[in-house]
Amino acid sequence: MGTKRRKYSKDLKIELVEKVMAGATRLEVANEEGINPNLISRWTREYKRGKFHGNSANDTERRKLKKEKAKLEQMVGKLTMENYLLKKEKEFLARRKKENLSQITGPNLNQLGRRAN
Repeated sequence: MGTKRRKYSKDLKIELVEKVMAGATRLEVANEEGINPNLISRWTREYKRGKFHGNSANDTERRKLKKEKAKLEQMVGKLTMENYLLKKEKEFLARRKKENLSQITGPNLNQLGRRAN
């Protein structure tokens, strides 16, 4: 079977990356912690990109705002479709009313095409 993946806290990742940036080698830091040096390289790249700089409260707030945004976008889509359908219905009813008022195709015609009295 496969091995279970270890999870490392953000604080530990930052601490190890800062050790490497302060002058320690990746190999030294990796041997101290018992992890692969390539993992520290990846964390260093992520650290430089700013992945570890946000605090968890901001991350939670960001996720919450993203969910709210998605919900609002879905609502806008639904309202847009409803608006479109109502406009089409209005056009249909206006056409129908116009046809009913017509001398030729109106509802007051008998089968011979004459107006009923």
